[in-house]
Amino acid sequence: MLLAVLGAASLALATHEAPAAAQVVATDTAAVRAVVADYVGFYRKDALERWRELFLPTFTSTSANRDGTVTVRTLDEFYGAQARGFATATSMSETLENVVVTRTGRLATAWADFVFHQNGTSRRGRLALTLIEADGRWKIAGLLFSY
Repeated sequence: MLLAVLGAASLALATHEAPAAAQVVATDTAAVRAVVADYVGFYRKDALERWRELFLPTFTSTSANRDGTVTVRTLDEFYGAQARGFATATSMSETLENVVVTRTGRLATAWADFVFHQNGTSRRGRLALTLIEADGRWKIAGLLFSY
């Protein structure tokens, strides 16, 4: 019975036509790419306050840990960890490689390989940024990453 209901619901969604205006969605990624560039460019001790402005107040950072657990941080927790890192590190930065940005309307994602550099050592990982256009500006809503 449940399968029949799910099948009918899927069919109804698949055959439903959206209004013509909703079918035209923006896909230009230049503004999103600019935020992604700032995400790396402002990731400096002297620009960290400016870096924080890239994020929505409700931003969350979620990391997949090696032991199978997951760590979720609010913007304040995530920012605080970065500020502490810059306060104690002699050098700290991040670079992105193989960046793929996708935009549909006011939503976007950016997937990338990253290299985190700190005090002469480097760690490689993978990240995904979710972004949303709010009040005419693109903001980072979430970050997923793992090393």
